[in-house]
Amino acid sequence: MVDWLVSTVGEKLKTVLQDEVALLVGVNSEIEELSSTFTLIQAVLEDAESRRVKDKAVTIWLEKVKDVAYDLDDIVDEWTTEALRPQAPDEGDVSCFSFPVTCFLFPVTCFNNVKLRHEIGSRIKEVRGRLDSIEKEKSRLGLIVYSGERERVDSEVRRGEIRDRETSSLLDQRFIVGREDEKKKVVDLLLRGSSREVNEVPFVISIVGMGGLGKTTLAQLIYNDENVKGHFDMRMWVCVSEDFDVKRITKSIIESATGNGCELSDLAPLQDRLHDMLQAKRFLLVLDDVWSHDSEKWDKLRLPFQAGAHGSRIIVTTRLEDVALRMGGTHMHKLDVLSDDDCWLVFSRRALEHRSAEERSDLEEIGRKIVNRCGGVPLAAKTIGSVMCSRKTRRQWELVLRSEVWKSGDVLGGILPALLLSYHDLPLALKQCFTYFSIFPKDWMIEKGMIVKLWEAQGFICSEGSEDMEEIGGLYFDDLLRRSLLQDAEYDDDGNICKCKMHDLVHDLALSVAGSDCSPVPIGKQASLNFNNIRHSFFATDVAVNEDDEVAYMLALKLMKAHKLRTLFIGSRIFMMPRMSFRQWRCLRALNLSNTGIKKLSPTVGHLKHLRFLDLSRTNIEELPEEVCNCLHLQTLRLNHCGELKKLPGGMKKMINLRHLELELCLNLKYLPQGIGRLTSLRTVSEFIVGGGNKGCKCGELKHLNHLQGSLRITGMGKNRSRDEAREAELNKKQHLHTLSFRYKVEGGELLDEEKKRMEDVLEFLQPHTNLKEFQICYYRGSKLPKWIEDPVFSNLVRMSLSACWECIQLPGFGKLPSLKYLSISYMNEVRKVGVEFSGVDNNVGSGICVVSFPKLQTLIFFGMQNWEEWELRGGVGEVMPSLLQLEVKWCPKLKELPTNLPPLLQKLTLEISNEGMLSSGGTLPVLPNLKHLIIYGRSQLKSFPCGWLGQFKALKTLEIHRCRKLESLPDEELQQLTMLQELKINECRLLKERYGDEGKDRHKIPHIPKITFCR
Repeated sequence: MVDWLVSTVGEKLKTVLQDEVALLVGVNSEIEELSSTFTLIQAVLEDAESRRVKDKAVTIWLEKVKDVAYDLDDIVDEWTTEALRPQAPDEGDVSCFSFPVTCFLFPVTCFNNVKLRHEIGSRIKEVRGRLDSIEKEKSRLGLIVYSGERERVDSEVRRGEIRDRETSSLLDQRFIVGREDEKKKVVDLLLRGSSREVNEVPFVISIVGMGGLGKTTLAQLIYNDENVKGHFDMRMWVCVSEDFDVKRITKSIIESATGNGCELSDLAPLQDRLHDMLQAKRFLLVLDDVWSHDSEKWDKLRLPFQAGAHGSRIIVTTRLEDVALRMGGTHMHKLDVLSDDDCWLVFSRRALEHRSAEERSDLEEIGRKIVNRCGGVPLAAKTIGSVMCSRKTRRQWELVLRSEVWKSGDVLGGILPALLLSYHDLPLALKQCFTYFSIFPKDWMIEKGMIVKLWEAQGFICSEGSEDMEEIGGLYFDDLLRRSLLQDAEYDDDGNICKCKMHDLVHDLALSVAGSDCSPVPIGKQASLNFNNIRHSFFATDVAVNEDDEVAYMLALKLMKAHKLRTLFIGSRIFMMPRMSFRQWRCLRALNLSNTGIKKLSPTVGHLKHLRFLDLSRTNIEELPEEVCNCLHLQTLRLNHCGELKKLPGGMKKMINLRHLELELCLNLKYLPQGIGRLTSLRTVSEFIVGGGNKGCKCGELKHLNHLQGSLRITGMGKNRSRDEAREAELNKKQHLHTLSFRYKVEGGELLDEEKKRMEDVLEFLQPHTNLKEFQICYYRGSKLPKWIEDPVFSNLVRMSLSACWECIQLPGFGKLPSLKYLSISYMNEVRKVGVEFSGVDNNVGSGICVVSFPKLQTLIFFGMQNWEEWELRGGVGEVMPSLLQLEVKWCPKLKELPTNLPPLLQKLTLEISNEGMLSSGGTLPVLPNLKHLIIYGRSQLKSFPCGWLGQFKALKTLEIHRCRKLESLPDEELQQLTMLQELKINECRLLKERYGDEGKDRHKIPHIPKITFCR
């Protein structure tokens, strides 16, 4: 972490040197010296980092460097805070918009606090003295400057690491377990290939996974398989490691193939010889432990391989998906962790190999608990198994199990060097981001969006040009996942990564490299920690405590001493004591008090000059103190699920660096304060609440918020909003929004015609940008919807929802929307007919024109349409809903019948039978040959199914029948024709349960259905 910190602070100092304020404060020469000294120190950091593990003096020296860098970072940050104050608007100023500071340069007139000028000048001089002493120590420690690239593979330390990790094709198969299935899959690819292989020579197979999973071991198993040996004319094994030197690798391939040394030293003759050796030969080459992302080197290395015969194969093992992709892997095999039982076998074959049966039985329970801590990583199990081999007694095993060393990973010394290579391979900025994960408890599910905002708060993300920090942070996160340093990814509905975990062993690595900076602290375990040195911490407990508890009291005392904290998470239901002050945490950048049960936030939060992230989600807080608006650097304010929150501070317009305002499910919050429109850095406003009279904001304040992205819900609009206000919002310029929702104020009573017309006009001027993907309208009281809602120009729109638009008498022509996949319409009580207008086709369209309506619609839902009577599924000339897979029609009591021409591709139908005519045998029923899932709800009307209707669904796999209380029997013969039917579920159908239950008289008529369940 030191190298990134020194580099960042060094750049800030160079920027400050260009500032007039340095001259004003009288520290220009001090800053020049500081910048120069930082440059000298930065030059030896690589050497210092490589020696810190074995040299205690170097470790102490690095801690001193880090302390000075942090202090300087705080000083520069306070400098910029003072610059922000003149830009924050005055309380009464409502006419202008202010913009955030984006650099460290600002005019001398901004820095007019004499006392603060003196204080900063004194602190800079004090830091200057400390840094001089540190610089002198580096010579005494013998720290040297490395030349060349940041990661020198020819350095003594690095060469030692690589030698330790050098691999060969030989292995002892007695200790290999749990990889037979993986071996079989890859061997099949080697011997039989894939349909994806065309004329590629050679065919590349990549084995990808984090360090310690056994990628090399799997490759060795495959390489030594007897069938593989007999299939290939030549087999070669080369350990590549970090140094992807084409000449060295080519020479190693030749030596592996011949078993003899190679006297050639230049690349050209080496490649010529290899080309001749491989000519028309079917070969297998294993390139083990590849790290390089350099495609050009790979392209150069592979030139001789093209001489091989068809069927030649290359196996690449790597921790990085990017490497596998760059090497053109036709097949990527991602290696998973071992099962607990397999991991136990790896462990026990080392730890218990020479024990008696009695000893094995006595130690197995403890041993399995130790194995569980290995997280399914075979290298960890093997390493700790070797350690336990020398522990003879049960007590010795118990001491290892209970050891605090598990938290630091020192017991797993054999795996840390392997994982350290993954860490060393990270770019400088990613190292810092990776290390930050160590503040979270093990197995913590980490939200991608939140961790990116925390990285922003700590200054880990640097954006250049038009790139957003959020976008760059998302790429950082994805990169860590690709490098197998994160795992267990969870995805949202659109396939985007939203959450991840960190493997326990990787977490140990993060803690190891973080040192004293980061610490997850279970409450009750804090007594052994030195809080004076912790900068990022997460306090957690599984039980609720309050201010009267001794645990909470001791925690408060400890926290008061943690003056260097930059991140503080309280991950528990602690009731923070009202008397607790924030003054002592002047370095704090991120504060998370979510789920703590607090009701009031101390006004001293306004003293946190550096604060950039504040999370009060799921608390009982009713309002924020006005002092929070003094946190001028604040970027993220999270207040999700604060059900008691009634208002936000009126001075929020001063928070001109705010980027994210999260207000999900703040049900008692009635309006946002006036002036929100000045916060032009905003990227996220989850809920924009209009209203509040003179104190609240209007739609027009959205005008300058053109950086808004993701989702936006506008609530509180009603009959009194004006078209000018809607026009001023300029929603059509919010090109980064992908989800938009209008939730109108629920107003009782009848509306006058002019009030309805006003609502229609307002909505007409709230037309969004055409990049929109999802749109929803709720509680709208106009008689008609705007024409733009059906405009094909919205070519990105995939989801549409209309709910409780009670006064609308006709549905828009949604069939015109070219990309619409999901459509939900509910509680539109004035709609009586759904016809050709819904398909978006003009009744007078010429017969020669073929128009496809709803070309991509996959899901269609109608719900609560109380007066809907007729549904005509027609689109003029052309298909209607050709892609529809799922249809749901529920609680539409007047609907007479379904269209007979429902799309034949329909696979799932959910239908509530609200009147006897809907499935009347007198009419023509829709034919659905591809239907796989049928769900029937029937109030009390349905007495029987129409003859022949159920039997037509030959592809049906599941049939559910709910609340059909008058339904006495099922068409047995038709059910027997449904040979694909796997499950029958009957819920709240008493007569059917009596007839077809386990003891029912007709149970024998449906024996072909594998799964039959009855509920109530």
